[in-house]
Amino acid sequence: MHTADENYIAARWCCANALYTDFLWLALHATEKYLKAVLLMNGKSARRFGHDIEGLYAQVKELAGSLLPGCLPKPEKLAIPTWFDRTTEEFIAHLVRYGNADNRYLIYGYNTFSQDLHMLDELVWAVRRLVLPLNERIASDWPDGERLPKYKEVLVAQPDFRFALYGLPLDNLILAKEDTLLRLAALNLNFSFAPSDFRHASMRGGSASFNSVIFRHIFEPLGEGEADAVGEAAELADWLIRNVQLPTGRNGSPDVVGEIEKAVASAKQRHGLS
Repeated sequence: MHTADENYIAARWCCANALYTDFLWLALHATEKYLKAVLLMNGKSARRFGHDIEGLYAQVKELAGSLLPGCLPKPEKLAIPTWFDRTTEEFIAHLVRYGNADNRYLIYGYNTFSQDLHMLDELVWAVRRLVLPLNERIASDWPDGERLPKYKEVLVAQPDFRFALYGLPLDNLILAKEDTLLRLAALNLNFSFAPSDFRHASMRGGSASFNSVIFRHIFEPLGEGEADAVGEAAELADWLIRNVQLPTGRNGSPDVVGEIEKAVASAKQRHGLS
């Protein structure tokens, strides 16, 4: 949980400073850790999932049921010009596509929107509040503890409530009185976690995208270039496959190697190249 909070706070800082590759990577990394923490706190193993975040989420959803949101709506206090709805699963798939380990090297490039930050906040809120023994009673060791509700019952009855996890980075920043740069990174325009008296500041909005080097220097010339450009792209593709570890379609990742080889073969056939 400690490193999950650190990843989440760092992801927010990266987004605010237009470092979107690391925003997406850290957002996914934090999500994975929070999901695994929920399973472990509830007596479930997280080992078999590896980095299968979608599988992790499905397992946590089976455990938590209606405590997890079906979609991630626009916060009422947020003023941005555009917002398109996504289910929670669709947003996680978006993070997986652009934040996966391979894309740390921009193999796929990325598309991201200002709403991604706020959807991340809502996702983290929903999952982080579940890092409790959900089917145990609160303070069960107290006198008459058996009469107290279970953690899950409290969370269901109070959708806007979370138990504070004292001593962890995010809770420390929420409780802090001094508005440091770190606290600003964690809480600015964070309508899920920021206290009601937090002074929000404007933040850069809009969208950003980046086409991968592979697309610009291999797939694009192979698909549209003349024979000389195709030959150069084919040589670059061969060098890339021999010298860089690329996804091969295992463990749910795209088969980048297969796609490159298919594109090279098709372009060479079209131009009569050997």
